[in-house]
Amino acid sequence: MKIKPLVLVTVLSVVTLSGCASYRVDSNIKSVQPVAVSAKENIIITEKTLPAGTFTLIGPIDVSVKKLTVFHKDPTREQANEALRERAISIGADAVMQVRYTSGIGMTTWGYLDAEGKAVKLLNK
Repeated sequence: MKIKPLVLVTVLSVVTLSGCASYRVDSNIKSVQPVAVSAKENIIITEKTLPAGTFTLIGPIDVSVKKLTVFHKDPTREQANEALRERAISIGADAVMQVRYTSGIGMTTWGYLDAEGKAVKLLNK
């Protein structure tokens, strides 16, 4: 009979403390340099294709924003775009085009938002 209160306290403690975490971001590109705020604002994120002849393709880029517990809000496109901007800067891109978003629930997360696109260097910059 004393085991039930112990199990209840343990479960409540785990549930309460798991809400202390935020969200995490994963990417296929690792950044080692801190990113300046003003540089991030200049990165173009678009779901469309830029006009031909205005860019040089750098390569594919993807990020994943994940919520850690059921109590957190679902990841937003703004969070995914912020992560895309950071990764784009780390590889020298000026824009990310043809961005596609995918969301769902995974085996290790209560929710995720993946964003993938093509990193490009603009020719007129």
